[in-house]
Amino acid sequence: MTDRRLNGAILAARVIVGLIFLLAAIDKIQAPGAFADSVRAFHILPSNLVLPFAFLVPWLELLVAVYLLAGFMSRLAAAGSILLLLSFIIALTDSLLTGNINHACGCFGAAAGNPIVNFLESGDRVTLWDVIRDSLLLLLSVLILLRGAGRPSIDDWLARRRVGVPAGSRRSQSV
Repeated sequence: MTDRRLNGAILAARVIVGLIFLLAAIDKIQAPGAFADSVRAFHILPSNLVLPFAFLVPWLELLVAVYLLAGFMSRLAAAGSILLLLSFIIALTDSLLTGNINHACGCFGAAAGNPIVNFLESGDRVTLWDVIRDSLLLLLSVLILLRGAGRPSIDDWLARRRVGVPAGSRRSQSV
């Protein structure tokens, strides 16, 4: 794959994962109680951890989204998205395997009515689509983790400012 195509793929991955995490975080931050109810429906976390989880996760999603969209500390942001996505995939898979599917995944809070959310969410039940969607996002995050932010990004701009690192060099993309 040429550098230009690779940079385009990395940029697309950053934008897709970043926008989806941003969309997922916004409603959860505004309505943490509703998100806590969604988390509770999975019956995975002890009850005393549900509220801390419901308050912390949306802010982590927002941080990951902003960092990916800006291309700042992209590998760290990708690692964060991978950890979040793995936890989501485990919870969703557990629901599918145990038959605990009669609840929304809670992936996007209560942002129903948004056409993008309607496409991304499977509705009021957990389905295989939820696992597939998160697995695809996981693969995009792995690309970012392995290849860095690409260009354009703050990571690349910072790397080019370093003495002796030419713009667009392999090293500048590995920040």
